[in-house]
Amino acid sequence: EFSFVTLEGDLIQQNGIIEAGSLPKQDETLFGRRQLLENLKKEFPKHEANIEKLKMQIVETEDKISKIDLKNLTDSEKLIANDIANIEKQISQLEFEKKKGDEEIVAAQKEIQEFVDKSDLLDGQVKENDQQIEHLKTKLNELNKQITEQEKENRLQESEYNSSIDAQNERKLELERIKGQIDNTNDSITRSENNRVSIANGIEKRKNDLVSNESETNILREIISDTRDELTTINETHETLIKEENEIDSNLKSIKQEASKYEKELNELRNKRQEVSDNIHALDIKENEINYKLETVVQHIKENYSIELELKEFEDLHTFDYETTTMEVQQLKEKIKNLGPVNLLAYSEYEEEKTRLDFLHKQRDDLIESEKDLIKTINEINETAQNLFLDTFGQIRENFINIFQTLFNPGDEADLKLEENVDPLEAKIEIMAKPKGKRPTSIELLSGGEKTLTATALLFAIYLVKPSPFCILDEVDAPLDDANVDRFTKLLKEFSGKTQFIIVTHNKRTMEAAETMYGVTMQEEGISKLVGVRFEEIPDNIAVN
Repeated sequence: EFSFVTLEGDLIQQNGIIEAGSLPKQDETLFGRRQLLENLKKEFPKHEANIEKLKMQIVETEDKISKIDLKNLTDSEKLIANDIANIEKQISQLEFEKKKGDEEIVAAQKEIQEFVDKSDLLDGQVKENDQQIEHLKTKLNELNKQITEQEKENRLQESEYNSSIDAQNERKLELERIKGQIDNTNDSITRSENNRVSIANGIEKRKNDLVSNESETNILREIISDTRDELTTINETHETLIKEENEIDSNLKSIKQEASKYEKELNELRNKRQEVSDNIHALDIKENEINYKLETVVQHIKENYSIELELKEFEDLHTFDYETTTMEVQQLKEKIKNLGPVNLLAYSEYEEEKTRLDFLHKQRDDLIESEKDLIKTINEINETAQNLFLDTFGQIRENFINIFQTLFNPGDEADLKLEENVDPLEAKIEIMAKPKGKRPTSIELLSGGEKTLTATALLFAIYLVKPSPFCILDEVDAPLDDANVDRFTKLLKEFSGKTQFIIVTHNKRTMEAAETMYGVTMQEEGISKLVGVRFEEIPDNIAVN
């Protein structure tokens, strides 16, 4: 039911929300800079005490050296004199370190002075902010008292501990120094002999190396000149091939434009042909109707009047009186009419046949229109599908090239190619993968790990176009080595923001990269049980017991 604030400044609200940030550096805040200045002031006396000790040791060793008379030394004492020379070298080294320590002290003093100047400026700022932090000073004083008491106890313990350690170290150093003097005298003789032999061998070896290096340099110069000539010829052929490729592309574009033009003309001719065929069909139907009518009239006359009509050519065709003949035919028709109907069902049969014929004409017209609409729809679907396929294929190709270079090396080559001069929806797709240093003619010539990484790059290239919420990978990392497994897991982490991956694996590196791991255990014999472990990062401000 409460909200909390940690010593690092993180705010933990009662609803579970944590507001936190990175810890500030010691010299970024007012209190941090003051604490840093106090620490430097405390460390300065320690350095001065160490320098004083070194000075005392140097004075003692110089007194010992000045008391030794080199003229009265025996042979054994001359060896000790050599050791003294070594000691003098050590003394000079100590003097150099002393000088360096003095320089560091001067630099520290300058830094202290700079920090003092900064503290003066900060004191001015602190005075301006005293009103805001007045209630914190009381708590800070109490904490400082506790810290000073604790520091006093720590100093007493440290001083006792350091005194005991110093005494022990002095005894050890004295013993080791005496042993080292004895060993050094024995080793110096053997070392000088070995050095003489090794120097002679080294001189001979260097002469041989110079001769071999000169021959190798001459060979390399010849190879470089040959490769330069080959490079110039290759560049020339490359430029000619690029020019030929550009010419072929321009010719191909012109041919495609002409083909589209001819295709449009062909479609227009097809439409005209369809119209002509429709007109011919309509005329055929009319001709059939007239022939049918003629046949019915001829049959009717034959059945009723027993007269067979024949097509004849009359000589008086131009002088024949059609009006009188028409009057006579009309009179005869009236007489026939007065005789009564001959076949009352003939008209109804004609109407039925006519309605049937009209229905068939209408169905035929509907089928022709449906065929045109269907062909148009199929063309639109094919065109849309081709455009969508080519756009998607282009995106997958770009993603495949980028992911392949991420999994392998930036200089490696990869590509997806469609079969040319074929419908894109039915064309074959060729996968090209050429790691650096290899030029395989087929993807089958790659190693198992390279095939796996290539397939993984293609899979994630498709995922970038249309991500899937879940992906199950079964033993994909089996043929991969450790370096490729690290690249594979890095790629999975990049894609895990949109896709949840479930991996079946026995690889330790893949398990280390996982956020949650599930396994099957058998705590009781004959009973399997699933166990899940979720890996989470522990915040720095939480102590783990």
